[in-house]
Amino acid sequence: MSEFADELTHLVRDLAKDAAPAVDGQLSDVWPKVRELGLAGIGIAEESGGSGGELSDLLVVVRELARAGIDTPIVEAATAAFVVGPAGEGLFDTVTVSADSGLGIVTFAPSARRAVVVGASDVAVFELADVDIVPVVDIAGRPAGHVRLTDAPCTHPAITPDAVMERLALARSAALIGGCRGAYDMTKQYVIERHQFGAALIKISSVSTNLAHIVVGIRTAESALRRALAITCDPGATDLRRLGAVASARIAAAQCATAVARIAHQLHGAVGITTEYGLHRYTRSLWAQRDADQSELRWCARLGAVALAVDEVALWEQLTA
Repeated sequence: MSEFADELTHLVRDLAKDAAPAVDGQLSDVWPKVRELGLAGIGIAEESGGSGGELSDLLVVVRELARAGIDTPIVEAATAAFVVGPAGEGLFDTVTVSADSGLGIVTFAPSARRAVVVGASDVAVFELADVDIVPVVDIAGRPAGHVRLTDAPCTHPAITPDAVMERLALARSAALIGGCRGAYDMTKQYVIERHQFGAALIKISSVSTNLAHIVVGIRTAESALRRALAITCDPGATDLRRLGAVASARIAAAQCATAVARIAHQLHGAVGITTEYGLHRYTRSLWAQRDADQSELRWCARLGAVALAVDEVALWEQLTA
């Protein structure tokens, strides 16, 4: 992390203090402030229209927004800005991963200017004003849309799909880790305050054990993300090593999200599924982001395909280097 990590952490936490819960289908009221401060442009050079700083700084902002339970388009907007530059004052772009150019759901499409579509062999950019969008709301309550991209005009930036997927996977992993941290904080506080049979729930061994499982999962995901970030910032890292590190981070974050959402609801009981209680802000987002872009299963399949193609021993040496 850079010297600005602590400052960015405090900045995001200050923004989150007065944030109102987002209404399903609408953007968080924090998002205009995030955009105004240029936080989605962190990690992009100022001469390219970004806010400067390092990729690690962007991941701090992504993590802390998620930890505060604030679901914004920062993962999508920051990744799209990495590809095509800033969208313009008061605007943002989104990103989606698609095997073809047909009908698909694009998160934040109703509010975004452009969609960066990451395909199997190239990257295309569509002006969303030129396509048909049927608004929907995803499992996390975020605005999205069914978008038909066939025959719409597009441009093809000079960047590889792997470069975009790498950046997107790192940011998505940070968001998942932040959401896991937030759900853990809420769950731990609940089992400390909630008493049963004259003692706090946390005194029950199965409860404290499950909390420990959450911490182990989060620490594992954090370690995998730190390693992936270091490797992707190393100009001497091979493509195979980069893929292994990024895939491992994304898989660890997805596995952690599944476990945290399950355990958090188990320990909260019935109160955890009510609209009034805030746990759903974390778990719905964890479920949505866990399966976004490319699922855990798809990342596992990519690693498996590489192992078959290049040699299992060579892959293991790259993964553990």
